Amino acid sequence: MDVRAKEHEDTPPAGTPPHPTLREYYEGRESRQGFLDELFDRTAHRYRALDRAIGLGSGLWYRRKALRDAGLEPGMKVLDVACGPGLTTQCALALTGSTGYVVGLDPSTGMLREARRGPCRNLIQAVAERLPFLDASFDFLSMGYALRHVPDLEAAFREYHRVLKPGGIVLLLEVSRPRSAALLSVSRFYIKTAMGLTFATVTGNRDMRTLMRYWWDTIEHCVTPDVILSALGEVGFARCGVREQFGGLLRNYRAVRA
Repeated sequence: MDVRAKEHEDTPPAGTPPHPTLREYYEGRESRQGFLDELFDRTAHRYRALDRAIGLGSGLWYRRKALRDAGLEPGMKVLDVACGPGLTTQCALALTGSTGYVVGLDPSTGMLREARRGPCRNLIQAVAERLPFLDASFDFLSMGYALRHVPDLEAAFREYHRVLKPGGIVLLLEVSRPRSAALLSVSRFYIKTAMGLTFATVTGNRDMRTLMRYWWDTIEHCVTPDVILSALGEVGFARCGVREQFGGLLRNYRAVRA
């Protein structure tokens, strides 16, 4: 099945960014995507190891459970946006089985190169706010820990709504700012400092430290869950909800295309 189409050319009005401009890393909105593409290209080959370390080896198990709990079933057609090295894509393939159809999409050349080492063979380079697919192409759309990297929530959600079939499900997995001050301090140190320093030292790649600093700063400055749920509802999604674990450190947003 080929669900690709001419790239969507309409430019939606500017909406809500997931976090303020982080000028420590890039100057403004126009230079943001370039910074991200270069950073992820240079660190992609370490991302699987990084995911295992941050999640203490539970990353794939957690993704499979979240997808299944959200309603992913055998035979569904799935789009995994910002697939990175293909971790959520891999889990979706296992759940949809031989009768399903899964596409992974990411703007980073490096991440797609790593994703090709996995089982998914349908991989496309594009960004969330301009999806090169026909309307109503998919039953399920996932995004694993990348919502903070889109420039505009409504623009991305508008596209998600467009490519999903009526009744289609969107699932957004996110690492978020926990409510507890103690857990916030521990998480900040572990992700921003310990993981960044460890991977930079072990690999000799200083970009790993930049990656983890940026990763955490986007978490700490991300908009609140009610803003994300409101943006989903504004573009037409229904039954918008969020499940939290570990005091809000992990949040899974789920909505249905009305």
